[in-house]
Amino acid sequence: MPKKLISVDVKKLPWEQKVPLHNRWHPDIPPVVKVAEGDVFRVECIDWTGGQIKNDDCSDDVKNVDLSQVHYLSGPIAIENAEVGDLLKVEILNLGCLEGDEWGFTGSFAQENGGGFLTDHYPKATKAIWDLEGVYCTSRHIPGIKFAGHIHPGLIGTAPSPELLKLWNDREKTLVDEEGTELEKTLCGCLMTRPLACLPEAKGAMLGTLGHFLDKSGNDEEWDRIANEGARTVPGRENGGNCDIKNLSRGCTVYFPVFVDGANLSMGDMHFSQGDGEVSFCGAIEMSGFIDLKCTVIKGGMKILPVVGPSPLSVNPIFEIGPLEPRFSEWLVFEGISVDEKGNQHYLDATIAYKRAVLNCIKYISQFGYTEDRRISGIVDVPNACATLAVPLAIFDQDIRPPNNIEALAMGITHVDRRNICMSVEGGAVPFDPRLGLPK
Repeated sequence: MPKKLISVDVKKLPWEQKVPLHNRWHPDIPPVVKVAEGDVFRVECIDWTGGQIKNDDCSDDVKNVDLSQVHYLSGPIAIENAEVGDLLKVEILNLGCLEGDEWGFTGSFAQENGGGFLTDHYPKATKAIWDLEGVYCTSRHIPGIKFAGHIHPGLIGTAPSPELLKLWNDREKTLVDEEGTELEKTLCGCLMTRPLACLPEAKGAMLGTLGHFLDKSGNDEEWDRIANEGARTVPGRENGGNCDIKNLSRGCTVYFPVFVDGANLSMGDMHFSQGDGEVSFCGAIEMSGFIDLKCTVIKGGMKILPVVGPSPLSVNPIFEIGPLEPRFSEWLVFEGISVDEKGNQHYLDATIAYKRAVLNCIKYISQFGYTEDRRISGIVDVPNACATLAVPLAIFDQDIRPPNNIEALAMGITHVDRRNICMSVEGGAVPFDPRLGLPK
């Protein structure tokens, strides 16, 4: 049994945990523990929302989730002998559910609360609860499906230096400042415009041993400074972070750049399973869980990382994928091209192509009784990029391949439950967590 370095209690609020958590990136958030090179240790993590989503049959918690708090991370963990300019080699040895908390959730956010990739087609919030048993999961909200998961941390990374933090905040503020002007950058004209970036925000901030928003905001000048500078954990960046790599599981190794002495490694956002990306924004099976790690330091190793950008800090981690993955042998693959839903031609637009592939998949599978709730294959043959989305056939309890006749298709859906008990009701989302004690 690895040494348990950080424990959590899912019955307690995030800011009540014995070992403080954090939900911002900042070099001045102190490490909560320190480990030696080569130590094998276990870290427990709460779910990314901090317990806002419940194991029930109502999706209003997803509809009104307070995103100012996310993601809750365990750490920072200081690694002895790690110095600025080194590489931190992190080996993932094992992952799993927390005992007594073997469930997870998938959700699509309300359009008014950030939405997702297809929010212009599916603007309402939805939720599916999954029961996790061993390597398999099933859901009462999506009947007829069972598959093996591939547990991984959606978010893991090292702390930024002051210089790197400023680089992040400056470039993301520039992006937000361009919104509504002729300089505004969007993916394409036929995607719903969502928030372009999540800038630093003191509301909901948890800064580890420095304290939580409820107690510190407005009462501690140093806390206020860090909370107003701290980068949100929403995107992946040079330090790793929220990369949502589904294969980052047992047997994987990550080489992180070290920007501060000690590296200050943090992690969270545990997933039982995920596809290639989170199309619905909350498209993984989110869960609490544990991760067993071993860390070693490659002295001066950061110099081996390619610098692509204007700063010597413009580097990214390297991920070494492990040998284990659920084994599927048959797939149904859906293709999309750079032509939007209105029939307009776009030029090598991989985003449009992938959107079409996902829509084709959803609308096809809906014919088999499921409500409508990627891979880039080619960017070369003008004017269409080609994207595909593959669905393993083995996860369904019926054959979803095209039947020989339509009558057979109709017969095949009679046993599937068409319930939609987890779609939010009409009305705009009101992002709100009453646990913060703030008025709506």
